[in-house]
Amino acid sequence: MEKKSLKNTNIQFKVFLILSVLYSMLIFYLSSRSSFGDAGSSSGLLDIEFIRNIFHYLSSSDLNFLLSPFYIFYKQPDKLVHLILYAGFGILLYYTLKNSPNSTLRNHALLFAIIIGTVYGASDEFHQSFVSGRTASFWDLVADSTGVIMAQAVIFIKDKLCIRYRNFSISTK
Repeated sequence: MEKKSLKNTNIQFKVFLILSVLYSMLIFYLSSRSSFGDAGSSSGLLDIEFIRNIFHYLSSSDLNFLLSPFYIFYKQPDKLVHLILYAGFGILLYYTLKNSPNSTLRNHALLFAIIIGTVYGASDEFHQSFVSGRTASFWDLVADSTGVIMAQAVIFIKDKLCIRYRNFSISTK
């Protein structure tokens, strides 16, 4: 039974490693492009009119207090793209590390996912400084890191809730 479990973990590690590498290649490809059109235009990655409509609706219905945490995405919608892309990357990194044959990486997958994701984000920003029409940006790196950290926070909370639920269901039997 133990051997089968190790084999499954090894297969899962390889699958998540391949997915993480492919995802990092996607990020590299997207940052290699000279432009997408304006990231905030309807021809770009994000439809700014949709965001403006949401902001307008919430502010006109006295729900503008909900807007303050998201104001940066209204003013600089490309940061939302960075955050979402790197949140996905952070999830893949976590599951790759959690299934790693290395016990240190497995036991500290959250921390190593944040470190690897942030270092990759920094290297990607450096790479963008050589792409015509693109610039390296500290705030893009902040958005990248925030995406990775948010992914780890969601995973941490999910894991804690699963443990709590498992303990609750065991105690009620």
